[in-house]
Parts: sequence; C-alpha cells; structure tokens
Amino acid sequence: MPIEPAADGSTGPRRDAPVGVVLAGGASRRLGFDKALVEIPLNGVEVSLPALAAKRLAAVCAEVAVADRGRRLVPGLPSLPDGPGGGPAAGILGAAEAYPGRSLLVLACDLPRIPTSLLAELTRHEGFDWVVPRWNDRLEPLCAFYGPAALTALAGRVEQGLLALHGLREVASLAIGYLAEDQLARFGPPQEIFFNLNTPEDLEKC
Repeated sequence: MPIEPAADGSTGPRRDAPVGVVLAGGASRRLGFDKALVEIPLNGVEVSLPALAAKRLAAVCAEVAVADRGRRLVPGLPSLPDGPGGGPAAGILGAAEAYPGRSLLVLACDLPRIPTSLLAELTRHEGFDWVVPRWNDRLEPLCAFYGPAALTALAGRVEQGLLALHGLREVASLAIGYLAEDQLARFGPPQEIFFNLNTPEDLEKC
C-alpha cells in the first residue's frame, strides 16, 4: 500500500531500520494516576501498557527501548531519560540522544489498540523523513516514524520552545508522508485503532 506523499511530492533518501520507542513518561493528569502502571488483559494475562506497546514494536523492530524517564518500567528493555523540552517531545528526543543518527518508530503506551500491521506499514516509508497517520483532519504523531532529519527538526523546534509534534508538518525541508484515512481503513476504523486511554472512563473500555 503506497504512502500518500506530502503536497510537494518530495521524498528523502532511504533510512536505516528504526529503533522502536515506547513513550511512557506522561503525567497522566486526566487519569488521576500513572497510566504506565495500568494493566490490561492480553491472551488471558494482565500486561502493562508499556509492555504491550513494546511487544507490538518488537514484532516490527529488532531494537526496542522505553522512554519512561529512566523508571525501568519494562524489565529487559533499555529505559531512557527524557531529552530537552517537555511532554512527548522530551521522550522522543531522549531516545534520539540514546540512538544518535537512528530512525525511531514511536508508539505511545496509551494507544493500546494500534495493530502491529499498522506499525509495520509506517516503516515502509520509502525515504520519507516523517511518516504519520492522518485522519479526520488530525495527525497521530504518537504513532509515527521519525527519521534523523525529523528528529533534528524536532530538536530545533524544541529549542525555540515549540513542543507540539504536529508542528513538524510546517518544516519545509522535511519529506513527509501521510497515511491517509482511506489507507488507515485497511487496519480498522481510525476512531477505534487510535483510541487514546486518558480518563477513568477510557480505562473501563479496555
């Protein structure tokens, strides 16, 4: 399935295999307690959200690490401190510092319904610097491929105090590929696969 190119149709050079990065350093303010400690059933076994995300990334990436502010939430996997900035950007930049020059396949632990097949599709980027799902006029940068150029651009934006990941679409030098809504439908209804666990009510749906 081809990835829809950005408006200018540009592509960059092919990148190396990405490192899978679980984002698990959020404050969980709306949930009321650390969502990284939440466990949900998987094949009859309770598994934490970071461990579930790591399992799915491991089906696609030979290397997986957890950006959890060094809390060692998933035994056996590298536990990464935050980089500069705050929020998800800090977790991503911490991983970029730990794996300099590498591409990253990022998955937030509070997106528990992302299928492995979608993660695999994001890695078929054909040289794009940033590959991100887009549906209903919104981007999903917490489930996305970040090449070295995108990580450099993100670091530059953070230095300017710009922490929003979706702002990368404003960086003219990046070759951006979007997985459009009709393409995402292959993996399930977007509103279902991008279910975001943020509140106690959301937790009841897991």
